[in-house]
Order: sequence, then C-alpha cells, then structure tokens
Amino acid sequence: MRRDPWRLFFPIGVALGWAGVLHWLAYGAGLSERYDAFFHATAQVQGFLTAIALGFLFTFVPRRTETPPPSAAALGAAAAAPIAATVLAWEGRWALAQVAWAACIAGAAAFVARRALGPGATRRLPPVFVWVPVALLAGIVGAVLVAVAAALGPREEPELWRLGRGLLLQGLVTALVVGVGGTMLPTLTRAEPPRLAADEGARRAGQMAAALLFLASFPLEAYAAPRLGLALRGAVAGGVLVSAARLWRPPSVPGLHRRLMWIAAWLLPVGFLAAAVVPSEQRVSALHVTFIGGFALLALAVALHVALSHSGQPQRLAGRPWQVWCTGVLLLAALAFRLLAGADPAHLRPWLALAAGCFLAGTLAWASLAGPAVAA
Repeated sequence: MRRDPWRLFFPIGVALGWAGVLHWLAYGAGLSERYDAFFHATAQVQGFLTAIALGFLFTFVPRRTETPPPSAAALGAAAAAPIAATVLAWEGRWALAQVAWAACIAGAAAFVARRALGPGATRRLPPVFVWVPVALLAGIVGAVLVAVAAALGPREEPELWRLGRGLLLQGLVTALVVGVGGTMLPTLTRAEPPRLAADEGARRAGQMAAALLFLASFPLEAYAAPRLGLALRGAVAGGVLVSAARLWRPPSVPGLHRRLMWIAAWLLPVGFLAAAVVPSEQRVSALHVTFIGGFALLALAVALHVALSHSGQPQRLAGRPWQVWCTGVLLLAALAFRLLAGADPAHLRPWLALAAGCFLAGTLAWASLAGPAVAA
C-alpha cells in the first residue's frame, strides 16, 4: 500500500461515489423522500473525488520528486478523511464532518507541500504544480468555514456558508486539476515531457499570482457579484490549464481514455462560464458540467491510467475497450440528464433518477476494467 497507495484509495473513492449517487437514485425513483443536497455534494467531492485525488498524489508525488513514500500512519489518516466526512454528513453532523475531513487532509497537504515545494523537487516539477498545495489549503480553509457556518446556522451566515462551500466543492478539485493536469496532461495525452525553463522562479511566481486571483473569485462570488466571481474562476482556471497543458493540441497517443481526459479538461472551465451566464435558478445545474463532465470524467480516466500502468498492463492503455466507451458515454449522459433536471424542475425526480442511473452504470463499467488491476 505504501508503494502503490492508489490500490487503497481508488476503491474507497468509487464506493463513496456510489453512496452519494445511490441517494439520488432512491429519491428520483420514489424509494425515499430524503432530499439531501449537502450529503450528495459531500460524498461526491469530499468522498469520491478526494479519495481518487489522494490516491494519485500519494503515488505520483514521491515518484516524481524522488522522495520517500507516505508512512502507513499517513495513509490511514488520509483514507479516514473521505469516509468520515461522508458518514458524518449522512448523519447530519455537518460541522463535525468538516472538522474530521480537514484534520486528516492537513496531513496530506503537509506531505505534498514538503515534497513538492522543497528545493530539489522544484527542479523536477513544472511551475503549475504550485496549484496543488494551494488546492489542499483551499479545501482545508473551506471546510473550516463550512464548519463555523454550520455551527452558527447556514441561514445566520449565508455568505460565509457560500464562501466555504465554494472553496470546498469547487476550489479544491479545480486547483488540483489545474496543478496536476497542467503537469501531466501533455505527457498522458501526447507523450510530451513537462516543460522546464531557465526562468522557473518567475514562472512559479506567476502561477502563484494566478492561483491567488482564482481564490479571490470565491469571496467575490459570495459577497459581491456571483456572476463575475464565476466568470473570473472559469477564465483564470481555464486559461492556466489550457496554457500549461497546451489543450489546443488534441491527444496524439493511442488510447480512448486519453480522449476522455482531454474532453474533461475542456469541460471544467466551460461549467463555470456557463454558470456565470445562465439564470440564477439554473446555476447549480450548469455547474454540473464542471462536476460531472470535468471532475468525475477526468478522475476516472486518470485513475484507470494509473491502475493499468502500475499493475503491469500498459498495453491495454493503447486500446479502446468497451468499458472505456461505456464510462465516457454514460457519464456524459448523466451530465445531460442532470442539466435537464435543472431545465425541467417539474420532472426533477425522473431526471435525477436517470442521471444517477447513468453515473452508476458508468462507474460499474469502469470498475469492471480497473477492478482486476487494483486486486492484481
């Protein structure tokens, strides 16, 4: 597990993703009357996506920086974070869920920061990777703000609640995608090594300035101008990701999952920009372009690459397995149905059931290919 932490975190992530989506399936199918958007968001972001991200970071960072792997204690604490957050959110213990998650993630953030920001590591990581420690810090700050707002009552401090939720649900994963995607997408999709230049210090400072501008979009949205905050978020994150990963170049290495990564990277900023222009009542639905089409699709595609390449099956990455087709098509169908749920609220339940069913079917197809690699 210390050598290949993804074997621990990927199954946890998918299981927590199923928990969050099964809740919508039960509600949409009329099997439950519980409508708990907070639990769903927590299970998906602090559960599913957090576990996938931690599995990748604990695997990738030590290998790229040539530093020791995480300790067993660090792995155990990090694995407890997404599980604790999801279980406590289901029980309605919102503040405690955030405190437990933030405490465990703080250890992971320290692990990544020590290795990614050290003098030797900075020579082996491109400047855009500074977004990764920023992402983990944003998640911790967001969790603390949500915990405080939950303790006071979300209706008593609505702006603080929105600020914390924004940093936690959008800032954390977006900044991770920018930092990791800007570093790895050129390699994964076009076999291009990371670009290192002589002026790395200046470039790193520029990336840090962009990350701070990205973080500023959250208080701007919560306290002043929601549309402007979302537009700024999409423009900064999308601009950095497109530039660092050179997304205008389509994938040139064989492998359908690489095309899914490329599509997901484009959809991430599109969701924020769409949310900035649609009517306010459809804003949450528009953000699912980012959540499902960007975050979830990219997480599953990258996790599949890690699982197959690290389990001695790299030859399968060059093909177009039916499981990858199903994963991509079904997740994009889930996105379409979730958009319809926002556009047609009179039929919210059937649209949510269809979206949840497609998401679950897509992850099952993914698991049928990745699962044997995890157990190998």
